[in-house]
Amino acid sequence: MNSRKVDLARHRLPSPGRLAELVLESTADFAVLTICLDGIITSWNSAAERVMGWSEANAVSQHASMIFTPEDQVADVCAGEMVQAQRCGRAADERWHMRKDGTRFWGSGSMTRLEDDETGEHIGYAKIVRDRTDQHLAGEKLRGSEAVLRNVLESSADCLKLLAPDGCVTFMNAAGLAMLEVSSFAEIAGKDYVTLWPAEQQDGVRAALAEAAAGGVGRLHGYAPTLKGAARWWDLQVTSVPGVNGQPDFLLASSRDVTERERSREVLRESEERFRALAAASTAIVWTTDPQGLAKEDSPDWRDFTGQTPEQWLSTSWQDAIHPDDRVRIVEAWTRAVASGTPLDAEYRLRRADGEWRLTAAKAVPVRSANGAIREWVGANVDITDQRRVEEARWSIEERYRLAVRATNDAIWDWDLRRDYVEWNEALRAAHGYTLEEVDPSGTWWMEHIHADDRERVRNSIHAAIDGTGTHWSNEYRFQRADGTYADVFDRGFMVRGPGGEPLRMIGAMLDVTDRRHSERTLQRLNEELEVEVPRRTEQLRQQEEVLRQSQKLEAVGQLTGGVAHDFNNLLTVIRSSASLLRRPDLSEERRRRYVDAISDTADRATKLTRQLLAFARRQPLSPEVFIVGERVQGVVELIRPLVGMRVVITASNECADCAVEADLNQFETALVNLAVNARDAMDGEGRLAMQTWLATSVPATRGHAGTPGAFIAVSLSDTGAGILPETLGRIFEPFFTTKEVGKGTGLGLSQVYGFAKQSGGELHVESKPGEGSTFTLYLPRADTKLMLTIPRPDAEAEASVMNRRNVLLVEDNTQVGEFARQVLEDPGFLATWAPNAKVALALMDEDASRFDVVFSDVVMPGMNGVDLGKEIRRRWPGLPVILTSGYGHVLTEDGAKGFALLHKPYSPEDLSKALRHLG
Repeated sequence: MNSRKVDLARHRLPSPGRLAELVLESTADFAVLTICLDGIITSWNSAAERVMGWSEANAVSQHASMIFTPEDQVADVCAGEMVQAQRCGRAADERWHMRKDGTRFWGSGSMTRLEDDETGEHIGYAKIVRDRTDQHLAGEKLRGSEAVLRNVLESSADCLKLLAPDGCVTFMNAAGLAMLEVSSFAEIAGKDYVTLWPAEQQDGVRAALAEAAAGGVGRLHGYAPTLKGAARWWDLQVTSVPGVNGQPDFLLASSRDVTERERSREVLRESEERFRALAAASTAIVWTTDPQGLAKEDSPDWRDFTGQTPEQWLSTSWQDAIHPDDRVRIVEAWTRAVASGTPLDAEYRLRRADGEWRLTAAKAVPVRSANGAIREWVGANVDITDQRRVEEARWSIEERYRLAVRATNDAIWDWDLRRDYVEWNEALRAAHGYTLEEVDPSGTWWMEHIHADDRERVRNSIHAAIDGTGTHWSNEYRFQRADGTYADVFDRGFMVRGPGGEPLRMIGAMLDVTDRRHSERTLQRLNEELEVEVPRRTEQLRQQEEVLRQSQKLEAVGQLTGGVAHDFNNLLTVIRSSASLLRRPDLSEERRRRYVDAISDTADRATKLTRQLLAFARRQPLSPEVFIVGERVQGVVELIRPLVGMRVVITASNECADCAVEADLNQFETALVNLAVNARDAMDGEGRLAMQTWLATSVPATRGHAGTPGAFIAVSLSDTGAGILPETLGRIFEPFFTTKEVGKGTGLGLSQVYGFAKQSGGELHVESKPGEGSTFTLYLPRADTKLMLTIPRPDAEAEASVMNRRNVLLVEDNTQVGEFARQVLEDPGFLATWAPNAKVALALMDEDASRFDVVFSDVVMPGMNGVDLGKEIRRRWPGLPVILTSGYGHVLTEDGAKGFALLHKPYSPEDLSKALRHLG
């Protein structure tokens, strides 16, 4: 701080009356100082000396910035306050200030503009500062405490609420809002907490709040749904938070979600009820014991089966019902199970009430508590006497069958269809070299050893026999031996079916016929060698295939020609009819306008049809530009929502942000709209349409073409429609091919998308399964976003300069179109000079190029085309603008417009005027 002497006489002080007012406005703790227009202190009261430490002699003549902190001095805060006080009359101020000893205090005050009482002239400033350091620090501490309390409440996983003494909600933590499914605290702020509970729970809630208000702890276990109706059970605890006077300032209510605990209890109750119902419905003998294995509850099942009394069952006399030969073994097994806590699984005989001994299978398992201790034992005995007798009889039959199988030399097999288990006899080793140990007993092993060329045929035939109603099957095939060679076998089997005709097993025999088949094949080979007509017939077949291919080509061309002729005849019918009607002399203005509109609309439809044909033929003149794919796809999503209808749910995902392609933007958006409309029709107006954008590293192989590696942007549309039949899938890109009803489709939509993709250097890939929907994926080469151009909007001056170009050199080889274009140009006031070809145009320009303001040229012309003409004009007359026009042109398709403005044919007078206006 620089100190300098000040001539106080040079600086006018406020009048004594004004100074008296300032003194009256201050008190002993208000520091008051006056500042001249240059920021120098001109007066300093005693309170200022007490607050800041400088005496009046030290302070006067110093710059007022000395009481500001170093950082505020750097920011020139003092000057800012002076400017605000000068402009507004007063500048409020609350900030840290400096004392003489270098300490800081929090000052609250203002700076006021001082004016001369007589003249009103601005003569300086008065600054009043009060030391509010203690209050400021106390406020900061309070705010910190409140933040700590809020953080503590927010950190809890329970639903915590602060209630006013009257029970109104004043705070709820985030966890509580989530539990109650509350979108924002504003929904419940100030509400009576009791009303958040169902009516049947409200009395209990009121009682808990009253208990807490009285100094106790209020508790409640009850049910209350969330705001969205989800079922919830709560453990509520309420305590009071007393204030300074000992009365509660508010109530702290803590709710814990115990819904899962209640559900577990309910599940347990249901489980016990199901167990009792199952025991009642089961034919098994169900019983329970305590953890020591002693029966404590009656078992009606046991008593009904054995005929024992309840006293016998509840004592150890239940053992008397066990067969004497089994009793000791079972009692010891039961004792070991109880001691070790392991399940009992045993078979023994029980005496039935009629005295017959019945074989039972007994199982008992321990039921444990949450701590792992055994709570009880649950057991069941099942009478398996009849089942065991059936098993023994079946074993006897199977044993006799095995002995019979061993007596034959054929490879006998027995296929259990339910278990897919094949059992072979020992003749398999003698016939084919396999031991039974190395054979996998499954139908899979059998099929894997059938020759690959025969396998599918055999599998189909054998499953036809199994799935049908026949009783036998036979086939011949080659079977692989253990040494790797193949044997010719004749295999035959017989079906075993259940009472309802269901297949149970197939039993058969495999006969080796290798020698016989070898002789037959040798004879067949000799006969084939005698065939002399094979080369001729082969050549004949090749020629027939070539004729067929040519016929298919002609059929496709005929279909395309017929479709174009049909659609254009329809359009021409409207145009000719409207033109004829316009010639009538008594035609009203309204009808005349209707016929003119019909001709215009029909011309637009013809334009769209020709552009779809050109897109299919890959001859559509494109206007490529670089654009971000994801942004355009999102725009198309909004465009197609009203097209597909409310019953179609549209989702869009973009996995390639800022990915760009270089293509015709209008054709790109039209292609997506065509695919979306097709998806809507496939779903019959209801379903899901998913649009996805991602970066692909290659184009997959499709329609017989190999895949293409490289960076491509892929946009896919997946629907949940009917899908496409395999026999139709190969024809969907043919022009005029459609599966829609008559009048609902032209058959050019997919061919246009396909043509646009191929012409843009990309591909259109389709995947579909009948009944599961279809996915169309458009692949376009990725472009560098640096190539994106921002097209400036022409201002009024630029547009006026364009309209001043009055002389147009018109280059058109078609006389009718040339006459039309010249008339269109001359109607709004242009001067049109018509040249029938590029050669004549250049000659006219050689004579005097300065008289032409713009060149409007067709592209496809005899001799030099329009693109070459434009390049020549650009080379010789660089400042002369060129507009090209074409409806079809391989030149544009292959080389583009080379930067020239392009107007597509057919065009209207408005289109031509617009093109001329847009020249910069």
